[in-house]
Amino acid sequence: MNNKPLHSIKFLLTIFVFSIFDFFVTTLFQDILLTPLFFDTIFMIAALFIFGPIAAFFEYVIFNILISLKLYIFTGSTEHIFIYIVSALSIITITWIFIRKKENLTKGINTTFLYILTASILAGFVCAVVSGTVTTIDYYLCAKTLNSNHIFDQIIYAFMDKHNNFLTTAIIGRIPVTILDRIITTFAGFGIYKLYNKFIQGKQKH
Repeated sequence: MNNKPLHSIKFLLTIFVFSIFDFFVTTLFQDILLTPLFFDTIFMIAALFIFGPIAAFFEYVIFNILISLKLYIFTGSTEHIFIYIVSALSIITITWIFIRKKENLTKGINTTFLYILTASILAGFVCAVVSGTVTTIDYYLCAKTLNSNHIFDQIIYAFMDKHNNFLTTAIIGRIPVTILDRIITTFAGFGIYKLYNKFIQGKQKH
């Protein structure tokens, strides 16, 4: 019997559920706990480990649709959120370069830790540059309004003067927070990947 349709349905359902989980985690940490960390890519990274970069990208697109709907319902605006998908693409690309060979993640705890840590730091740095650039484009070309309640906008307010232009401040202000966010979310995504393999994939093999 051909089980491909069932596998396809399970795959699509998993991606959709992962997007919902990212939505609720982000809502908890951003809107309720008001932390500077986004934690909006934990399950995107899990999808990257489990299924690959295309699946991770679609997971994040669905997540963005959910966030956009929430913003539109409560604020009447989506705040150009979709242009930040390029930030997710940079994260997916850098992380995938390090984890695409799964055998590198099975060479012992120290090697695995170093691979994931290196991927996290580099992805965080690249994401900070990309996101800062996108914010600058959004500010100058799309008339983005800075939000004094938003952590990154607060940094721009604090440091943007005649010595620091908008782009420089938007990038530098993101680097420490984004790298920390990437370290936590990447290790969390890896943990979900291991649990998925143990409890979901493992059951399918029996």
